[in-house]
Amino acid sequence: MRCFIAIEFDDETRKFLVNIQDKLKTTEITGNYSRPDNLHLTIRFLGEVDQYLFKAIKDAMKRVALRHKSFDLNINSIGKFDKGNKSIVWAGLERSQDLVELYNDMDEELRTIMPGLNKEKYSPHITLIREAGPKDKVGSFISALGDNNHKFTVSGISLMESTRINGQLTYVRKAYETIKPNE
Repeated sequence: MRCFIAIEFDDETRKFLVNIQDKLKTTEITGNYSRPDNLHLTIRFLGEVDQYLFKAIKDAMKRVALRHKSFDLNINSIGKFDKGNKSIVWAGLERSQDLVELYNDMDEELRTIMPGLNKEKYSPHITLIREAGPKDKVGSFISALGDNNHKFTVSGISLMESTRINGQLTYVRKAYETIKPNE
């Protein structure tokens, strides 16, 4: 199963992101818009994971969650990565030491149970549109959106499976661990 560790969003944050997508849909930008239920912030992509590793991954998530307190993140930008003749449109986050520490901790735990896991540079973003085009116009449409700021609280981490249901890319939660409230 293709899996990843993620931060899922509350309804308010999801609505904020869908509103940005809706604004982009009124432009000439075409592409594969992320479904509202699929919007998330990836902490760590795992790739193909055998079922027998699920318990070890869940245990690692539990250990990480116990060592961290909830924290706020701020969505503060919309940008793009160019990929061939298309782009990936994303929502970016204000730098957060709490997020970096959560990533590093989760990465370290996972690499002990999955030694073949590649060390990756963490570039946190929320994918809004895949294969967005026309590539030469995406940047100007994004710029026209203006300021987009939204604060949300990270209160847990999820193990997600990436699968296709009726031909549609779907992310299914396999496990969830609550991060203790910041008091």
